[in-house]
Amino acid sequence: MRLQVLNPVAQKVVKKGVRSAPRLPTLDGKRVGLYWNLKPGGDAALRRIGELLAARYAGVETEIYMGSVGSSNRFATREDVQRISREVSAVIGATAD
Repeated sequence: MRLQVLNPVAQKVVKKGVRSAPRLPTLDGKRVGLYWNLKPGGDAALRRIGELLAARYAGVETEIYMGSVGSSNRFATREDVQRISREVSAVIGATAD
């Protein structure tokens, strides 16, 4: 009898040319977008995040956003992303279920 052992860990996929946005030094006085894709529970998580941000950062404001396409899941179009990026300094997204 022979035993073959496999490593189930996936290899990391790195997309060249894509970098994360730099972190803001503070959220004090910033406007933060909370993006919900309409999955169940995501709205509750985002509301709680908004409460925690308000308690931690002076003058922070939050705004909940949803994408403009889709039905049970909402997706952000390029126009949605551009509009949101003009209106807020940072975005937190939820994909809850």
